[in-house]
Amino acid sequence: MMRDLPAVGLVAGLALAGLWVSNFAYDRGVPHYVSRKIGHAAGGLSFLAAFAFLSSVWSMVLAAIFGAILYSARLLRPATFRGVGGTGRSRATMAEIWFVWVAVPVTFVSWYWLHRPDIAVTSLLFMAWGDGVTGVVRARIYHQPIKGLWGSLAMLCVCLAVAFAFIHPFWVGAAASVVAVLAEYLYGDNGSIKWADDNLAVPLFGMATMLLLMLLSGNLGLEA
Repeated sequence: MMRDLPAVGLVAGLALAGLWVSNFAYDRGVPHYVSRKIGHAAGGLSFLAAFAFLSSVWSMVLAAIFGAILYSARLLRPATFRGVGGTGRSRATMAEIWFVWVAVPVTFVSWYWLHRPDIAVTSLLFMAWGDGVTGVVRARIYHQPIKGLWGSLAMLCVCLAVAFAFIHPFWVGAAASVVAVLAEYLYGDNGSIKWADDNLAVPLFGMATMLLLMLLSGNLGLEA
């Protein structure tokens, strides 16, 4: 366990740095729908570092702990992580918490249970980097947090690049990329389906699509 501590520190440090930079940007007038995407980007780096240097168990433990910290801050001191949530969003919205906690079921099913860390990290990067780029595009083109064609196209390009890097055969990742983009467009604060958060929908639907297609095509690698 001691030998894992440097990697644990790296993953946690990346996440904390993203939260700090998000706060810094928000405090200087950056719109919240942009500042919180800084947290998305740093979260993606944390997920990638966990994939590279940690076990699935450590990854789930860290996700559970960080989610608990964010949830506690939301309840007790909502301004603590204002760049990604808290005072920057409605108290009813738990997007930044779901962003972290969704890594637990995704990692458990794909990585710990089915031994497919590539699917786990791809599903989470669909959310962290794919969904994250939509805020930047919306800021540049629409100047407000709305769903739009250009944001979805940018997300699709990022998701396809992530799928190309991690998923083989690529067509499975490409199909999941399309599903992830549809999930982002339909779910969340500004989507037509508001009862579920896109931070949950994107990685869960992306993972389910890849697992199903891998199973049907015989590429999942399960033993008979």
